[in-house]
Order: sequence, then C-alpha cells, then structure tokens
Amino acid sequence: MQWVTRSGVRMDRAAMVWLIRKEIDPQAEIAILPEGEVMGYAEQTGATPFHHPKTELRNTGTRTGFDALRVHYGLQDPALGLLSLILRGAETNDRNLTQWSPGFAAIGSGLRNLTTDDEEFIANIGLLLDGLYRFCQDQLAPVAKPPAPPRAE
Repeated sequence: MQWVTRSGVRMDRAAMVWLIRKEIDPQAEIAILPEGEVMGYAEQTGATPFHHPKTELRNTGTRTGFDALRVHYGLQDPALGLLSLILRGAETNDRNLTQWSPGFAAIGSGLRNLTTDDEEFIANIGLLLDGLYRFCQDQLAPVAKPPAPPRAE
C-alpha cells in the first residue's frame, strides 16, 4: 500500500510512520512531499494521505495524528494506548499528561535538531518508539506475586 505525507516531519508524523509500518502496513511505501503536492499525489496514485490538513488521518484539537490512526484502524493494544498518551503529552500543550511526556518531547526535539533529513529523523524516532513501546508493555504487564514465605511448623 502507498501512503503520502508532507515534508518537515516532526514527532507525531514520525510516530504515525512507525505505527503504519509496525501495525497497519509493514510493507508500506511512504512518500514525503511538499504540502502542496500531497493531495495531488494521493489522487494520482491512490496513496493514503496522512497528517495533512485536508485528510482525516491528522491531528485535531488535543488528538494527535497517532491517535487518529489508532482509532481509524481500531488498534486496541493497551501498550499503544499508553504510548499514545505519552506522545499526546509530548506533542500538545498538556506536557504533564504523563510523567514521561516531557522527556519524550525533549529527546524528540533534540533528535529533530540533529538532522534536516526526514527519513533519517523517522529512523531515529523509530528506534526510540520501539524502546518506548517495550517500556509501555512492561508497565502494563501483570505483576508477579512474590513467593509465599515458608510456613513455620
């Protein structure tokens, strides 16, 4: 499947690419074009546009584009839900939505400032999201009960 988004990728858009490739379309071909070319490209090729002002799969209000993808594709993984909250806190004015959001915002901003290349930034954020997703899974894993102390006889 083909997808298309606008250039100048930031954290939410990079997270959307990560989610598309991880959960929705592992073989995704993603074109990154200037904003004015996105919708024309989508019409010509049948690519699914995302994170563009004229598409459903974008940020709206306090919802991120990542949220829009999760809802649209019915992704119910609780770890993705927690990751979504962390990202929403990092990407909106609600920096304290989770205790991890400010750190994610800081690291993501720093990574963006290391390169002007969208593909390189997406790859860098992808590795960070892999680690954050694993962290979210661990946070939601059942806690093992400690072994019962030996009984005195």
